Amino acid sequence: MAENLTYPFRTMRITQNYNGVTSHYGHSHGTPKDYPIDEGGSDGGRDPIYAPCKLVIKRIWGVGTDGVNTLWCESTNKVKLANGKTDYVSFQITHPNDSDLRRLKVGQTIAKGAVLCYEGTDGASGNHIHLSVGLGKLTGNGWMKNSRGKWVLTTTGGTLKPEAAFFVDPKFTKVVNNGGISFKQLPAAKKAAKNEKYAPGVYRVTTNLLYVRSGAGTDKPKLPFTYLTADARAQILKLNGGKYADGFVRGVLFTVTETDGSWGKCPSGWVCLDYCEVAK
Repeated sequence: MAENLTYPFRTMRITQNYNGVTSHYGHSHGTPKDYPIDEGGSDGGRDPIYAPCKLVIKRIWGVGTDGVNTLWCESTNKVKLANGKTDYVSFQITHPNDSDLRRLKVGQTIAKGAVLCYEGTDGASGNHIHLSVGLGKLTGNGWMKNSRGKWVLTTTGGTLKPEAAFFVDPKFTKVVNNGGISFKQLPAAKKAAKNEKYAPGVYRVTTNLLYVRSGAGTDKPKLPFTYLTADARAQILKLNGGKYADGFVRGVLFTVTETDGSWGKCPSGWVCLDYCEVAK
């Protein structure tokens, strides 16, 4: 069964929609066209963009040059879109900083819900992500200049408006500003089975080091310190004598929004709850 394509930020604060006169109008009114949004996250800092489905990185451009940093990804499988279609999707992500893109490699897969990169300022005056979505797989280099001189995403099925692509999961994304765009909410999830081992809530780590992974299971990649949320990093440094650690240390508090057996999903990733206790 195809997974739902979900909005990839914890906070929706769209600072410019695809008709924005600041820089996007030429994208959506040229030939060909795409429908980008600028996502500013929770504040002026560097919020992460999470993989909205399982992705493979297809192209990285601009790192260390005068070109604006841009990342192209494709879904590894067909996904269910908010417009009711089920197909492959492609993404163009612009403005991440060099430090983020240097951690990624063409051909690398990113699990759904894992941190892909962060808002950046490469080619921009303030931290944000310029995001475009297309139906199907990338064509050519993934973009081309349109009749209005804008570089637009190119895919086999054409480009999508963000509201046609993404569901908003209210358990994951807080909507502060939708930029005048009406998004569909994720269909209500089925209630957890009565024998579910753990429940969503606030937990505290009870072991010296608990790895954070990109998915539920020890076969999923471990996430390094730099991929954890700012709050988690701050807690780790405070509890660990100012030293970083590639995982949660004893005493770290985190909020679980979803469970899968012994595993819990939190803003930083997935952790095994067998090594935690419910915070009181």
